[in-house]
Amino acid sequence: MPTPEFSLTPVAARATRKPSAARPPFSRIRAIIPAAALIAAAAAFLALSATSPALAHSLWLETPEADVPAGAPARIDVGFNDGFTVNEIVPVAIPKIKAPMLATESGEIPTALAGEKNWEFTTESDVAAGSYVAWSEYDPVMSSHGAKGAKKTRYLMTAKAVVNVGGASGDFPTKPLGKAALELVPLANPAALKAGGSLPVLVLFDGKPLPRATLLGDFRGFNPPDGWGPAKAFYCLTDKDGKADFLPVKGGLWILSVHHAVPEADDSEASETMHVANVTFRVAE
Repeated sequence: MPTPEFSLTPVAARATRKPSAARPPFSRIRAIIPAAALIAAAAAFLALSATSPALAHSLWLETPEADVPAGAPARIDVGFNDGFTVNEIVPVAIPKIKAPMLATESGEIPTALAGEKNWEFTTESDVAAGSYVAWSEYDPVMSSHGAKGAKKTRYLMTAKAVVNVGGASGDFPTKPLGKAALELVPLANPAALKAGGSLPVLVLFDGKPLPRATLLGDFRGFNPPDGWGPAKAFYCLTDKDGKADFLPVKGGLWILSVHHAVPEADDSEASETMHVANVTFRVAE
């Protein structure tokens, strides 16, 4: 059966930068200027120099509250929209999104729609205090590009969210789930992460570290000035071991995402497959 088509628009921007005699590695950029200025600088830099494609629509997961109460069903919200803005799902996308599941040390807890909103899910059983990972995926979709749509890209999108219940800060979210070829893994639980701190992350592809992968970050409410293009609030590259340090300049709900393109020489439908993965979590002020 051919892969269903959906309108996704890859976006890329490039820039020419003057050489610097002392530039820190992309995998670790320390904040040495005020937070507000760093936000603007990071946004401008990415708008000009990012080379990874951004999707017109992306999938993400989140919890509606920072401290998820224990002993009750956990709510997990789904987002699929243009930008990390509100919990809203474009209607055409609803049947293509897999209901989130909550991964635990002992297995998976399924979720079901709760209420009238098409993005509100709750676990089908109560959740004890602990640290978990919510996970979902979007059905493969195709995007045509190039002269007269001669080339097609297959997009595989997955999303994770760190879910700390009852004030827990365990290490389960630091372990790969292994449910998708591309995965972004925080190497520490972000429960204690504050603005101005650092969170090590690992990017895996087919279970192996992915070097020089472009790591992009947004926080809820980030609005770059008009004309800046597809700007992001955070940008860096992974090192040779697939690792990078995420440096949040502001508290709130953050999403980190990564893309990885794989050529498809023998595929009759697509010239490449674009793997897209992200993870959301909260950062304290």
